[in-house]
Amino acid sequence: MATRLGIGDLVSAGARGASRYTGTLLAVFVVQALVAAGCMFAIAIVLAQAFGHLPIFDEAVDGDVVALVTVARGAHGSFVAVGGIIFGALVLWQLASWFLAGGIYGVLDQRPEGRREVARVFGASGASTYLRYARLAACAVPGMMVVLFLFGFGMDLVGGRIENALSVWDLVSALALGALPAAIVLHVLWTATDYARVELTLRHASHSPGVVITYLRSVGFVLRRPLTLLFGALGVLAWIGISCGYAYLAQGHAMFGAEGAITLFVIRLGVALARMAVRFGVMSGEVELGRTRALPPRRLDSKVDVTA
Repeated sequence: MATRLGIGDLVSAGARGASRYTGTLLAVFVVQALVAAGCMFAIAIVLAQAFGHLPIFDEAVDGDVVALVTVARGAHGSFVAVGGIIFGALVLWQLASWFLAGGIYGVLDQRPEGRREVARVFGASGASTYLRYARLAACAVPGMMVVLFLFGFGMDLVGGRIENALSVWDLVSALALGALPAAIVLHVLWTATDYARVELTLRHASHSPGVVITYLRSVGFVLRRPLTLLFGALGVLAWIGISCGYAYLAQGHAMFGAEGAITLFVIRLGVALARMAVRFGVMSGEVELGRTRALPPRRLDSKVDVTA
C-alpha cells in the first residue's frame, strides 16, 4: 500500500535533500554562475565598445532615465546584440539543465555516499536521462503554446485598465489579473514536467511506457493530487519572497564605485544560491512523492515464438 505523504513530509524531505547534498547544490550553482558571468562579461564588452566614449552613458548608468532613453534610442544595433547574447545564454543553460536536472534527480533517488560515488551517480543519471528529457521538453511545447495564448488573451482583457492606471498598484494588479490564467496553467504544466522527469529517472526501463505516455500520466497525476501543486507553489512563493526581500533591502541603498559593484555582485550571488537551494529542496520533495506513484503497466515483449 502506498504511503500517504503530507505537505510537512515533503517540506522535511526537501530540507534533508538540500542539507545532505550541499556539495552537489554548490557544484550546480557554480555552473549556473559561470554561464551568467560569461553572459554578463560579453554584454559588458558590447556596451563598453558602443558607449564607453559617451559621457551621457555614465549618467544613464547612475540612474538618469532621460539619459538612458537617449542612449537606447540611438543604439538599436547594440541592444539587438545584447538580446542575442542573452538568448544564446538561455539556450545554453536550457541544454545544460537537462543534464544537471537528471543528475540531481538521480542523486536524490539513489542517495549515494561519498563524493566519488555522488559524482558517479550524478554523471550516469544525467547522461542516461538527457535525451529523454529533451523529448519531454518537446512534449511540453503544445502546452506552452496554450499558455502564450492565455497570456495574450488576458492582457487584451485588462488592456484598458493598464492604459488608464493611475498608480503603481493599479498597474501591477491589472498585470497580475491578466496573467493569472496563464500562470495557473503554466504552474500545472511545469509541475507535471517535473514529475515526468522523476518517473523517467526512477523507473526501470522495463516499466517505462515511453516519454509521451509518461508526460500524459504525470499530467493526470498532478491533477489528481493537488498536493503536488501546493508543494510546488510553496517553492514558487519562497523564490518570489527571496527576490522581493532582496529588492526591498536594496531599495534606496545605491552602491557606487568598484567596492559597491563587488559588494552588489556578492549579494546577488547569495540571493541566487538561496533560490537554487529552494529549487533543490522542491526537487527532493518531488522524488519523495514520486516513489509513492504506482508503476506503469509493464511493456509486453513484441516478439512472438513461431517455432511452436
